[in-house]
Amino acid sequence: MSYCVNCGVELDASAHACPLCGTPVVNPRCPVDETAQPPFPLARREVEPVDRRSLGLLLTGMLASVAVCCCAINWLAFFPAVPWSLYVAGAAAVLWVWAALPLLARGWPVPVYLLADTAAAAGMLALVAALTNGWGWLSRLALPILGITTLLGAAVGGMAARRRSGLSTAGVFFLLLILWLLALEALIDLYAFGRYQPGWSVIAAAAGLVAAVFLLIVRLRPRLREELGRRFHTRISLLSV
Repeated sequence: MSYCVNCGVELDASAHACPLCGTPVVNPRCPVDETAQPPFPLARREVEPVDRRSLGLLLTGMLASVAVCCCAINWLAFFPAVPWSLYVAGAAAVLWVWAALPLLARGWPVPVYLLADTAAAAGMLALVAALTNGWGWLSRLALPILGITTLLGAAVGGMAARRRSGLSTAGVFFLLLILWLLALEALIDLYAFGRYQPGWSVIAAAAGLVAAVFLLIVRLRPRLREELGRRFHTRISLLSV
């Protein structure tokens, strides 16, 4: 067994040079074994790209098989009076839109994918409402929450596409999250009590507002940002000692 005379790393029997520092291996007592298999590839090769379409078709086949098998089992063997397989089929359809559709339909604009995902989620909620006779909570609670969540996702995606600084993106995200929390509690209160009773969302909004203002101030004050970065690196170095 040989060790590098420069960095001390243990060397493989087939190594002609240290893989870390490149120092040649010279050890008369343990010559290089020319017949040994190297522990790592010596030639650089490109990784073959993943065939997205084949992966999308594979996911399609898997989800379709699960849906068909569950429907057959439900209708032919287990509890045919209870349509539990429709929940599985609906979930499989939603997963297909979320996971397989972007692989099969490449090149679509991001808003189109977002609308497709929202439509799939709305369709699943409508299926659950139809099977449970819950059209009230669907129209008054579930669909509005889905709508404001879609708007939040579209806003965040738009900010990410513009490639703004991380601090600006985080600050605006906190502001949007505050609006989402306030709207969420308002929808829940209106559905459950018939009137808006501000509570937990106001507390969460206050904390989020403090974080958003802090991030925006740090973004606008380069010196403060540099000082915070310097202190952060100092603490990390002290913890690593």
